[in-house]
Amino acid sequence: MGGAGVAVVDDADAVLLNPAGLTQLGGPGTFLPLDSLGYKRKAFDLMVLGAGVDPSLDNLFDIDRFRDRFKSTLDSATDQDPMVLVKNQRLLDDLYEFDRLPLPVTGSLEFKCAVQGFGIAVWNRNQAELMLDHGAITPKASLRVSTTTAVEAAVAQSFLEDRLSVGFGYRVVSRTLDERQYDVLELNTEGSKAPARMLRRTMDDAVKTSRWGHGFDLGVLWFQAAGLRFGGSLRDVGMRLDDEFVVPNLSMGAAWAPVVLQGRGLWARKVNLAFALDDVLHDTLGYKPLSKIDLGIECTQVILPYILEQTLAVGLKGGYPSMLVSTELFRFLRAELLTYGEETGYFTGDRERRVWMARAGLGW
Repeated sequence: MGGAGVAVVDDADAVLLNPAGLTQLGGPGTFLPLDSLGYKRKAFDLMVLGAGVDPSLDNLFDIDRFRDRFKSTLDSATDQDPMVLVKNQRLLDDLYEFDRLPLPVTGSLEFKCAVQGFGIAVWNRNQAELMLDHGAITPKASLRVSTTTAVEAAVAQSFLEDRLSVGFGYRVVSRTLDERQYDVLELNTEGSKAPARMLRRTMDDAVKTSRWGHGFDLGVLWFQAAGLRFGGSLRDVGMRLDDEFVVPNLSMGAAWAPVVLQGRGLWARKVNLAFALDDVLHDTLGYKPLSKIDLGIECTQVILPYILEQTLAVGLKGGYPSMLVSTELFRFLRAELLTYGEETGYFTGDRERRVWMARAGLGW
């Protein structure tokens, strides 16, 4: 939903976005506002595996074309004389195409589980980033490998006939970084061994307790009416990583579930429209106010009773489009494909990182 779920989250994502949303899980008769709305929801949600990458296809195609143009030179540098790279003036001139252009590849894994009032999550993100520098005499390259791992747990409780929900979360985060400068001749002979070796080092560092950061999450959810919700969360409170305090992530938003669009019974349906302001306290240089706005629409529909259910969610996250397609079989087997964009440049709209993720899970 474009990251606009702070006032919506009614599944395991509540552990990450707003712990107060955990009160919305449960069977019929366990949460009054949604029961009166006829809202379709889960009693249990388990995301067994989420795996994602963010390949920059344009960069990969450019690198592939560059290698095709100079295949014979690169092969000779590997097998015979590495100095042929420096002697090839055309190769050095074309290398300007990648001069100081970050070439990142990110992989992620996640596990989430939630029942009414309680949830846990574990996720890991690894990124390898190569940056080439034409250099004054010979080309250089820097290789940067980072690993972030987090373990989170959250609880929630509702009050005032379930109109007010309050949630509390605790998370432990480990973030490691390894960076090295290479002469391009050395990088060419090292091949793929360098990032693999650096990744192993960062993973070894991740288990050192001295590198762990500890923080708290606070969340609130208010039902103004059965179909109108307001929510807010403050995440990473007190978190300290790499000897620096992390700016807490303050998010707030509203969600509307039109009564006429909800469905009960065999052909159950759920529709949400959401708006949120995300990461309000983080004043990133050059980022426009609109980059904080997230918008989203979510629709879940039973296609074949007891057999097939489909979910489609689309939105805008910080100005970049996002989409999730989810299929559920036999009311408990679920597969999802989602994509969203992140800003990685110096200002809004400068450089998009497109993330693709596939997830499998259980839920009923």
